[in-house]
Amino acid sequence: MLPITIDRDSPLSLTAQVESAIRERITDSTLHQGVRLPSSRTLAADLGVSRGVVVQAYEQLIAEGYLRATQGSGTQVATHLPRLGTAGVRRPSELVDVRFDLRVDATSTAFFPEREWLHAYRHMARSIGGTGPRRHPLGVAELRTELAAYLGRSRGVLTGASEVVVAADFAHVFEGLCHALHDLGAGHIAVENPGTPWLAGIAERAGLRVTGVPVDREGIDVEALARSEARAVLITPVSQVPTGVMLSASRRKELLRWADQVDGWVVEHDRDGDLWFGAGSGPLALQRHRTHRVIYAGSTRGLLGPGLRLGWSVVPGVVAKRLSQAQLGAPDALTQLAFAHFVSSGLLDQHIRQIRGTCRARRAALGDAIEEHLQGARMTGVPAGTHAYVALPAGIDDGRVSAEARRRSALVQPVRYFQLDRRPASSGLVLGYGAVRRGRLADSVKLLASVMDEVSGLLAS
Repeated sequence: MLPITIDRDSPLSLTAQVESAIRERITDSTLHQGVRLPSSRTLAADLGVSRGVVVQAYEQLIAEGYLRATQGSGTQVATHLPRLGTAGVRRPSELVDVRFDLRVDATSTAFFPEREWLHAYRHMARSIGGTGPRRHPLGVAELRTELAAYLGRSRGVLTGASEVVVAADFAHVFEGLCHALHDLGAGHIAVENPGTPWLAGIAERAGLRVTGVPVDREGIDVEALARSEARAVLITPVSQVPTGVMLSASRRKELLRWADQVDGWVVEHDRDGDLWFGAGSGPLALQRHRTHRVIYAGSTRGLLGPGLRLGWSVVPGVVAKRLSQAQLGAPDALTQLAFAHFVSSGLLDQHIRQIRGTCRARRAALGDAIEEHLQGARMTGVPAGTHAYVALPAGIDDGRVSAEARRRSALVQPVRYFQLDRRPASSGLVLGYGAVRRGRLADSVKLLASVMDEVSGLLAS
Protein backbone atom coordinates (compact mmCIF):
# COMPACT_ATOMS: atom_id res chain seq x y z
CA MET A 1 0.00 0.00 0.00
CA LEU A 2 1.27 3.44 -0.90
CA PRO A 3 1.26 6.20 1.74
CA ILE A 4 -1.82 7.93 0.30
CA THR A 5 -4.79 9.39 2.13
CA ILE A 6 -8.03 10.11 0.30
CA ASP A 7 -10.20 12.99 1.55
CA ARG A 8 -13.66 12.75 0.05
CA ASP A 9 -14.53 16.21 1.39
CA SER A 10 -11.63 17.81 -0.46
CA PRO A 11 -12.42 20.15 -3.39
CA LEU A 12 -9.78 18.26 -5.36
CA SER A 13 -10.91 15.31 -7.44
CA LEU A 14 -9.92 11.81 -6.33
CA THR A 15 -7.61 11.52 -9.34
CA ALA A 16 -5.88 14.81 -8.48
CA GLN A 17 -5.40 13.65 -4.88
CA VAL A 18 -3.76 10.39 -5.99
CA GLU A 19 -1.54 12.25 -8.47
CA SER A 20 -0.50 14.81 -5.86
CA ALA A 21 0.31 12.22 -3.21
CA ILE A 22 2.45 10.09 -5.51
CA ARG A 23 4.21 13.14 -6.94
CA GLU A 24 5.02 14.39 -3.44
CA ARG A 25 6.28 10.97 -2.34
CA ILE A 26 8.60 10.90 -5.35
CA THR A 27 9.93 14.43 -4.94
CA ASP A 28 10.62 13.97 -1.21
CA SER A 29 12.34 10.61 -1.97
CA THR A 30 9.86 8.52 0.01
CA LEU A 31 9.37 6.59 -3.23
CA HIS A 32 12.79 5.79 -4.64
CA GLN A 33 13.69 5.73 -8.32
CA GLY A 34 12.89 2.39 -9.94
CA VAL A 35 10.44 1.31 -7.23
CA ARG A 36 7.54 -0.69 -8.60
CA LEU A 37 4.09 0.64 -7.73
CA PRO A 38 0.98 -1.46 -7.06
CA SER A 39 -1.16 -2.31 -10.04
CA SER A 40 -4.00 0.12 -10.69
CA ARG A 41 -6.49 -2.53 -9.61
CA THR A 42 -4.66 -3.23 -6.34
CA LEU A 43 -4.17 0.43 -5.44
CA ALA A 44 -7.78 1.24 -6.26
CA ALA A 45 -8.93 -1.54 -3.91
CA ASP A 46 -6.57 -0.30 -1.17
CA LEU A 47 -7.87 3.27 -1.45
CA GLY A 48 -11.51 2.37 -1.95
CA VAL A 49 -11.79 4.19 -5.29
CA SER A 50 -12.60 3.09 -8.80
CA ARG A 51 -9.80 1.67 -10.89
CA GLY A 52 -10.30 4.48 -13.43
CA VAL A 53 -9.21 7.03 -10.82
CA VAL A 54 -5.85 5.30 -10.39
CA VAL A 55 -5.40 4.62 -14.11
CA GLN A 56 -5.87 8.32 -14.91
CA ALA A 57 -3.47 9.34 -12.14
CA TYR A 58 -0.80 6.89 -13.35
CA GLU A 59 -1.21 8.05 -16.96
CA GLN A 60 -0.81 11.70 -15.98
CA LEU A 61 2.34 10.99 -13.95
CA ILE A 62 3.74 8.91 -16.82
CA ALA A 63 3.13 11.84 -19.18
CA GLU A 64 4.92 14.17 -16.73
CA GLY A 65 7.90 11.81 -16.51
CA TYR A 66 7.52 10.80 -12.85
CA LEU A 67 6.52 7.22 -13.64
CA ARG A 68 7.23 4.80 -16.45
CA ALA A 69 5.19 1.81 -17.56
CA THR A 70 6.79 -1.24 -19.14
CA GLN A 71 4.69 -4.07 -20.52
CA GLY A 72 5.14 -7.06 -18.26
CA SER A 73 6.94 -5.08 -15.55
CA GLY A 74 4.16 -2.83 -14.31
CA THR A 75 4.44 0.83 -13.33
CA GLN A 76 7.63 2.09 -11.72
CA VAL A 77 9.07 5.37 -10.47
CA ALA A 78 11.17 6.80 -13.31
CA THR A 79 14.93 6.60 -12.97
CA HIS A 80 15.32 9.93 -14.80
CA LEU A 81 12.99 12.32 -13.04
CA PRO A 82 11.91 15.54 -14.78
CA ARG A 83 13.61 18.83 -14.04
CA LEU A 84 10.50 20.91 -14.50
CA GLY A 85 10.30 24.66 -14.13
CA THR A 86 7.38 26.32 -12.42
CA ALA A 87 5.50 26.47 -15.70
CA GLY A 88 5.82 22.75 -16.34
CA VAL A 89 4.67 21.20 -13.04
CA ARG A 90 1.59 21.67 -10.90
CA ARG A 91 2.21 22.24 -7.23
CA PRO A 92 -0.31 20.65 -4.80
CA SER A 93 -1.88 24.03 -4.03
CA GLU A 94 -2.48 24.64 -7.72
CA LEU A 95 -3.85 21.23 -8.70
CA VAL A 96 -6.78 21.26 -11.07
CA ASP A 97 -8.55 18.75 -13.23
CA VAL A 98 -6.68 19.11 -16.51
CA ARG A 99 -8.90 19.88 -19.48
CA PHE A 100 -6.13 20.46 -22.01
CA ASP A 101 -2.67 18.95 -21.72
CA LEU A 102 -0.71 20.85 -24.36
CA ARG A 103 2.79 19.95 -23.21
CA VAL A 104 5.39 18.77 -25.71
CA ASP A 105 5.73 15.15 -24.60
CA ALA A 106 2.13 14.59 -23.54
CA THR A 107 0.47 11.76 -25.42
CA SER A 108 -2.71 9.84 -24.79
CA THR A 109 -3.38 6.14 -24.53
CA ALA A 110 -5.35 6.55 -27.77
CA PHE A 111 -1.98 6.37 -29.54
CA PHE A 112 -1.47 2.84 -28.25
CA PRO A 113 -2.70 0.11 -30.65
CA GLU A 114 -4.04 -2.15 -27.91
CA ARG A 115 -5.60 -4.84 -30.10
CA GLU A 116 -2.60 -5.15 -32.43
CA TRP A 117 -0.14 -5.16 -29.54
CA LEU A 118 -2.06 -7.89 -27.73
CA HIS A 119 -1.98 -9.92 -30.94
CA ALA A 120 1.80 -9.59 -31.15
CA TYR A 121 2.29 -10.32 -27.44
CA ARG A 122 0.11 -13.41 -27.47
CA HIS A 123 1.76 -14.65 -30.66
CA MET A 124 5.20 -14.52 -29.06
CA ALA A 125 3.97 -15.94 -25.75
CA ARG A 126 2.73 -19.01 -27.64
CA SER A 127 5.81 -19.22 -29.86
CA ILE A 128 8.70 -19.18 -27.40
CA GLY A 129 9.99 -22.51 -26.21
CA GLY A 130 10.29 -23.72 -22.64
CA THR A 131 13.77 -22.23 -22.24
CA GLY A 132 12.62 -18.80 -23.36
CA PRO A 133 14.59 -16.30 -25.46
CA ARG A 134 18.31 -15.77 -24.93
CA ARG A 135 19.01 -12.48 -23.22
CA HIS A 136 21.79 -10.17 -24.34
CA PRO A 137 23.08 -7.00 -22.62
CA LEU A 138 22.31 -5.00 -25.76
CA GLY A 139 18.85 -6.48 -26.32
CA VAL A 140 17.20 -9.62 -27.65
CA ALA A 141 18.76 -10.66 -30.96
CA GLU A 142 15.44 -10.92 -32.80
CA LEU A 143 14.48 -7.35 -31.95
CA ARG A 144 17.90 -5.95 -32.83
CA THR A 145 17.68 -7.66 -36.22
CA GLU A 146 14.18 -6.32 -36.90
CA LEU A 147 15.11 -2.80 -35.77
CA ALA A 148 18.17 -2.78 -38.04
CA ALA A 149 15.99 -3.71 -41.02
CA TYR A 150 13.19 -1.31 -40.08
CA LEU A 151 15.45 1.69 -39.47
CA GLY A 152 17.19 1.01 -42.76
CA ARG A 153 14.06 1.00 -44.89
CA SER A 154 12.18 3.73 -43.02
CA ARG A 155 14.92 6.18 -41.99
CA GLY A 156 17.86 5.27 -44.20
CA VAL A 157 19.99 4.16 -41.25
CA LEU A 158 23.01 2.07 -42.24
CA THR A 159 23.45 -0.64 -39.64
CA GLY A 160 23.48 -4.30 -38.76
CA ALA A 161 22.01 -6.00 -35.73
CA SER A 162 25.35 -5.98 -33.91
CA GLU A 163 25.30 -2.16 -33.77
CA VAL A 164 21.74 -1.84 -32.43
CA VAL A 165 21.25 -1.33 -28.69
CA VAL A 166 17.85 -1.69 -26.97
CA ALA A 167 16.90 0.20 -23.80
CA ALA A 168 13.82 1.17 -21.79
CA ASP A 169 13.48 4.63 -23.38
CA PHE A 170 15.55 7.45 -24.83
CA ALA A 171 16.57 8.77 -21.41
CA HIS A 172 18.20 5.42 -20.62
CA VAL A 173 19.85 5.37 -24.03
CA PHE A 174 21.22 8.88 -23.60
CA GLU A 175 22.53 8.25 -20.09
CA GLY A 176 24.46 5.23 -21.33
CA LEU A 177 25.79 7.20 -24.28
CA CYS A 178 26.97 10.04 -22.03
CA HIS A 179 29.00 7.63 -19.92
CA ALA A 180 30.41 6.04 -23.08
CA LEU A 181 31.36 9.44 -24.53
CA HIS A 182 33.06 10.36 -21.29
CA ASP A 183 35.10 7.14 -21.43
CA LEU A 184 36.03 7.91 -25.05
CA GLY A 185 37.46 11.28 -24.08
CA ALA A 186 34.52 13.48 -25.13
CA GLY A 187 33.94 15.09 -21.74
CA HIS A 188 32.26 18.20 -23.17
CA ILE A 189 28.88 17.97 -24.94
CA ALA A 190 26.87 20.72 -26.62
CA VAL A 191 23.07 20.79 -26.65
CA GLU A 192 20.57 22.87 -28.58
CA ASN A 193 19.44 26.00 -26.76
CA PRO A 194 16.51 26.28 -26.55
CA GLY A 195 16.25 22.53 -26.25
CA THR A 196 15.44 19.88 -23.69
CA PRO A 197 16.97 20.88 -20.32
CA TRP A 198 16.19 17.53 -18.67
CA LEU A 199 18.56 15.83 -21.14
CA ALA A 200 21.23 18.39 -20.32
CA GLY A 201 20.75 17.34 -16.70
CA ILE A 202 21.38 13.69 -17.59
CA ALA A 203 24.62 14.67 -19.33
CA GLU A 204 25.76 16.68 -16.31
CA ARG A 205 25.03 13.82 -13.93
CA ALA A 206 27.11 11.55 -16.17
CA GLY A 207 30.08 13.85 -15.61
CA LEU A 208 29.98 15.78 -18.88
CA ARG A 209 30.42 19.51 -19.21
CA VAL A 210 27.37 20.93 -21.01
CA THR A 211 27.20 24.01 -23.24
CA GLY A 212 24.07 25.39 -24.89
CA VAL A 213 24.36 26.34 -28.58
CA PRO A 214 21.84 28.66 -30.29
CA VAL A 215 19.25 27.44 -32.78
CA ASP A 216 17.98 29.52 -35.70
CA ARG A 217 15.74 28.93 -38.73
CA GLU A 218 18.15 26.36 -40.15
CA GLY A 219 18.75 24.44 -36.95
CA ILE A 220 21.77 24.41 -34.67
CA ASP A 221 24.36 27.15 -35.27
CA VAL A 222 27.43 25.11 -36.27
CA GLU A 223 29.78 28.10 -36.09
CA ALA A 224 28.74 28.65 -32.47
CA LEU A 225 29.15 24.92 -31.89
CA ALA A 226 32.74 25.11 -33.14
CA ARG A 227 33.46 28.01 -30.80
CA SER A 228 32.17 26.02 -27.83
CA GLU A 229 35.09 23.57 -28.12
CA ALA A 230 32.73 20.66 -27.38
CA ARG A 231 33.58 17.28 -28.88
CA ALA A 232 30.03 15.91 -28.87
CA VAL A 233 26.63 17.37 -29.62
CA LEU A 234 23.02 16.29 -29.11
CA ILE A 235 20.66 17.34 -31.90
CA THR A 236 17.04 16.80 -32.99
CA PRO A 237 17.33 17.31 -36.76
CA VAL A 238 13.61 16.81 -37.53
CA SER A 239 11.14 19.16 -35.80
CA GLN A 240 13.57 20.48 -33.20
CA VAL A 241 12.23 20.91 -29.68
CA PRO A 242 10.91 23.48 -29.05
CA THR A 243 11.22 25.55 -32.26
CA GLY A 244 9.99 22.90 -34.68
CA VAL A 245 12.65 23.79 -37.27
CA MET A 246 14.38 21.16 -39.40
CA LEU A 247 18.14 21.02 -39.75
CA SER A 248 18.82 22.38 -43.25
CA ALA A 249 20.85 20.53 -45.88
CA SER A 250 23.69 23.04 -45.64
CA ARG A 251 23.79 22.78 -41.84
CA ARG A 252 23.89 19.00 -42.09
CA LYS A 253 27.04 19.22 -44.19
CA GLU A 254 28.58 21.79 -41.83
CA LEU A 255 27.79 19.61 -38.82
CA LEU A 256 29.44 16.56 -40.35
CA ARG A 257 32.51 18.60 -41.28
CA TRP A 258 32.68 19.84 -37.69
CA ALA A 259 32.57 16.27 -36.37
CA ASP A 260 35.43 15.29 -38.70
CA GLN A 261 37.53 18.31 -37.76
CA VAL A 262 37.27 17.85 -33.98
CA ASP A 263 37.24 14.03 -34.07
CA GLY A 264 33.86 14.35 -32.41
CA TRP A 265 30.48 12.69 -32.03
CA VAL A 266 26.96 13.62 -33.08
CA VAL A 267 24.06 12.12 -31.10
CA GLU A 268 21.09 12.22 -33.46
CA HIS A 269 17.83 12.05 -31.50
CA ASP A 270 15.31 11.16 -34.18
CA ARG A 271 12.19 12.10 -32.22
CA ASP A 272 9.86 12.75 -35.12
CA GLY A 273 11.37 11.24 -38.26
CA ASP A 274 8.65 8.57 -38.42
CA LEU A 275 5.95 11.21 -37.95
CA TRP A 276 6.75 13.30 -41.00
CA PHE A 277 3.53 14.19 -42.83
CA GLY A 278 4.72 16.91 -45.18
CA ALA A 279 5.49 16.60 -48.88
CA GLY A 280 7.66 13.67 -49.87
CA SER A 281 9.19 11.21 -47.44
CA GLY A 282 11.04 13.76 -45.34
CA PRO A 283 14.77 13.88 -44.52
CA LEU A 284 16.65 10.64 -43.96
CA ALA A 285 18.83 10.00 -40.95
CA LEU A 286 22.06 11.96 -40.68
CA GLN A 287 23.76 8.76 -39.50
CA ARG A 288 23.90 7.31 -43.02
CA HIS A 289 26.54 9.89 -44.00
CA ARG A 290 28.96 9.27 -41.08
CA THR A 291 28.29 5.89 -39.51
CA HIS A 292 31.50 6.13 -37.47
CA ARG A 293 30.69 9.57 -36.02
CA VAL A 294 26.89 9.80 -35.76
CA ILE A 295 25.06 7.88 -33.03
CA TYR A 296 21.42 7.43 -34.01
CA ALA A 297 18.74 7.10 -31.31
CA GLY A 298 14.97 6.86 -31.13
CA SER A 299 12.10 5.40 -29.13
CA THR A 300 8.46 4.38 -29.23
CA ARG A 301 7.39 7.43 -27.18
CA GLY A 302 5.87 9.50 -29.96
CA LEU A 303 4.54 6.47 -31.83
CA LEU A 304 2.85 4.43 -29.12
CA GLY A 305 2.25 6.94 -26.34
CA PRO A 306 2.85 6.03 -22.68
CA GLY A 307 1.60 2.45 -23.12
CA LEU A 308 5.00 1.00 -24.02
CA ARG A 309 8.46 2.34 -23.23
CA LEU A 310 11.22 1.12 -25.52
CA GLY A 311 14.23 2.94 -26.94
CA TRP A 312 17.11 2.10 -29.23
CA SER A 313 20.37 3.43 -30.56
CA VAL A 314 22.62 2.59 -33.47
CA VAL A 315 26.25 2.92 -32.46
CA PRO A 316 29.73 2.16 -33.77
CA GLY A 317 31.36 -0.94 -32.33
CA VAL A 318 33.58 0.99 -29.94
CA VAL A 319 30.48 2.51 -28.31
CA ALA A 320 28.50 -0.75 -28.35
CA LYS A 321 31.28 -2.42 -26.37
CA ARG A 322 30.93 0.14 -23.58
CA LEU A 323 27.13 0.07 -23.61
CA SER A 324 27.16 -3.70 -23.16
CA GLN A 325 28.47 -3.07 -19.65
CA ALA A 326 25.86 -0.40 -18.81
CA GLN A 327 22.49 -0.87 -17.11
CA LEU A 328 20.11 0.38 -19.80
CA GLY A 329 16.95 -0.99 -18.23
CA ALA A 330 15.70 -2.79 -21.35
CA PRO A 331 12.17 -4.23 -21.18
CA ASP A 332 11.73 -7.91 -20.43
CA ALA A 333 12.63 -10.35 -23.20
CA LEU A 334 9.02 -11.26 -24.02
CA THR A 335 8.12 -7.61 -24.56
CA GLN A 336 11.13 -7.19 -26.84
CA LEU A 337 10.11 -10.27 -28.85
CA ALA A 338 6.54 -8.99 -29.09
CA PHE A 339 7.77 -5.67 -30.45
CA ALA A 340 9.99 -7.52 -32.93
CA HIS A 341 6.88 -9.32 -34.21
CA PHE A 342 4.97 -6.03 -34.19
CA VAL A 343 7.62 -4.65 -36.56
CA SER A 344 8.13 -7.71 -38.79
CA SER A 345 4.39 -8.33 -39.29
CA GLY A 346 3.82 -4.81 -40.64
CA LEU A 347 1.68 -3.78 -37.67
CA LEU A 348 4.06 -0.92 -36.80
CA ASP A 349 3.93 0.44 -40.37
CA GLN A 350 0.15 0.29 -40.31
CA HIS A 351 0.03 2.07 -36.97
CA ILE A 352 2.44 4.81 -38.06
CA ARG A 353 0.30 5.57 -41.11
CA GLN A 354 -2.70 6.03 -38.84
CA ILE A 355 -0.82 8.24 -36.38
CA ARG A 356 0.56 10.39 -39.20
CA GLY A 357 -2.98 11.03 -40.36
CA THR A 358 -4.05 11.89 -36.83
CA CYS A 359 -1.14 14.29 -36.32
CA ARG A 360 -1.65 15.93 -39.73
CA ALA A 361 -5.30 16.62 -38.93
CA ARG A 362 -4.54 17.91 -35.44
CA ARG A 363 -1.79 20.23 -36.61
CA ALA A 364 -4.04 21.66 -39.30
CA ALA A 365 -6.83 22.21 -36.76
CA LEU A 366 -4.37 23.85 -34.37
CA GLY A 367 -3.06 26.16 -37.10
CA ASP A 368 -6.59 27.20 -38.11
CA ALA A 369 -7.53 27.91 -34.50
CA ILE A 370 -4.41 29.99 -33.88
CA GLU A 371 -5.00 32.03 -37.01
CA GLU A 372 -8.61 32.69 -36.00
CA HIS A 373 -8.29 33.29 -32.25
CA LEU A 374 -4.71 34.26 -31.32
CA GLN A 375 -4.29 37.71 -32.78
CA GLY A 376 -0.68 38.52 -33.58
CA ALA A 377 0.56 34.99 -32.85
CA ARG A 378 2.33 32.88 -35.48
CA MET A 379 2.75 29.10 -35.65
CA THR A 380 6.05 27.87 -37.07
CA GLY A 381 7.85 24.59 -37.64
CA VAL A 382 7.82 21.75 -40.15
CA PRO A 383 4.87 19.36 -40.62
CA ALA A 384 6.09 16.58 -38.36
CA GLY A 385 5.79 15.25 -34.84
CA THR A 386 3.34 16.23 -32.14
CA HIS A 387 4.21 19.81 -31.25
CA ALA A 388 4.28 23.30 -32.77
CA TYR A 389 6.02 26.53 -31.77
CA VAL A 390 3.82 29.61 -31.45
CA ALA A 391 5.56 33.01 -31.43
CA LEU A 392 3.60 35.49 -29.30
CA PRO A 393 3.20 39.21 -29.95
CA ALA A 394 5.87 41.48 -28.50
CA GLY A 395 5.28 42.37 -24.86
CA ILE A 396 3.39 39.20 -23.93
CA ASP A 397 4.99 37.37 -20.99
CA ASP A 398 4.83 33.69 -21.93
CA GLY A 399 5.53 32.67 -18.33
CA ARG A 400 2.48 34.54 -17.09
CA VAL A 401 0.37 33.09 -19.89
CA SER A 402 1.45 29.59 -18.89
CA ALA A 403 0.79 30.18 -15.20
CA GLU A 404 -2.68 31.63 -15.79
CA ALA A 405 -3.55 28.87 -18.27
CA ARG A 406 -2.63 26.29 -15.64
CA ARG A 407 -5.07 27.89 -13.21
CA ARG A 408 -7.72 27.47 -15.90
CA SER A 409 -7.03 23.74 -16.33
CA ALA A 410 -4.67 23.94 -19.32
CA LEU A 411 -1.05 22.79 -19.19
CA VAL A 412 1.18 24.62 -21.64
CA GLN A 413 4.91 25.26 -21.66
CA PRO A 414 6.47 28.67 -22.40
CA VAL A 415 9.62 28.80 -24.48
CA ARG A 416 11.59 29.98 -21.43
CA TYR A 417 11.12 26.50 -19.96
CA PHE A 418 13.31 25.12 -22.76
CA GLN A 419 16.03 27.77 -22.41
CA LEU A 420 18.99 26.63 -20.32
CA ASP A 421 19.19 29.99 -18.54
CA ARG A 422 15.39 30.49 -18.58
CA ARG A 423 15.90 33.82 -20.39
CA PRO A 424 14.59 33.49 -23.96
CA ALA A 425 15.25 36.08 -26.63
CA SER A 426 11.56 36.16 -27.57
CA SER A 427 8.19 35.16 -26.17
CA GLY A 428 6.45 31.99 -27.29
CA LEU A 429 4.46 28.92 -26.36
CA VAL A 430 5.20 25.34 -27.33
CA LEU A 431 1.93 23.54 -28.00
CA GLY A 432 1.78 19.77 -28.03
CA TYR A 433 -1.17 18.11 -29.72
CA GLY A 434 -0.42 14.51 -28.83
CA ALA A 435 -2.86 14.42 -25.91
CA VAL A 436 -5.68 16.67 -27.20
CA ARG A 437 -8.21 15.43 -29.73
CA ARG A 438 -8.68 17.43 -32.91
CA GLY A 439 -12.20 18.48 -31.95
CA ARG A 440 -10.95 20.05 -28.69
CA LEU A 441 -7.97 21.97 -30.06
CA ALA A 442 -10.04 25.00 -31.02
CA ASP A 443 -11.42 25.20 -27.47
CA SER A 444 -7.92 25.00 -26.03
CA VAL A 445 -6.75 27.86 -28.25
CA LYS A 446 -9.78 29.94 -27.30
CA LEU A 447 -8.83 29.47 -23.67
CA LEU A 448 -5.28 30.63 -24.44
CA ALA A 449 -6.66 33.64 -26.30
CA SER A 450 -8.69 34.59 -23.24
CA VAL A 451 -5.60 34.20 -21.05
CA MET A 452 -3.53 36.37 -23.39
CA ASP A 453 -6.17 39.08 -23.31
CA GLU A 454 -6.12 39.05 -19.52
CA VAL A 455 -2.32 39.09 -19.35
CA SER A 456 -2.20 41.95 -21.87
CA GLY A 457 -4.72 43.88 -19.79
CA LEU A 458 -2.66 43.43 -16.64
CA LEU A 459 0.46 44.63 -18.43
CA ALA A 460 -1.36 47.64 -19.82
CA SER A 461 -2.67 48.62 -16.39
